[in-house]
Amino acid sequence: MKLFALSVICIISTVFSSGAFSHEAHPELSDDPTEAEMQLVRDGAKDLCSEIDDENEAQMCVMDFYAQHNLEEEPSCD
Repeated sequence: MKLFALSVICIISTVFSSGAFSHEAHPELSDDPTEAEMQLVRDGAKDLCSEIDDENEAQMCVMDFYAQHNLEEEPSCD
């Protein structure tokens, strides 16, 4: 029974740590991303950071999101 409980805990922790239930579950961009893929990352950053009132914090949020997803361009909070 302990082995079963430990197995369930390991599976659940793996699922949650993989980002499967996260709003940041967008994959990293490849070395040669398409415009559509880059737009998905831009839209994800906009959605994630839109509720931040402080302009500097919002820009940092967008920059972090871009970095997490390998989008190498200047962020815009527009």
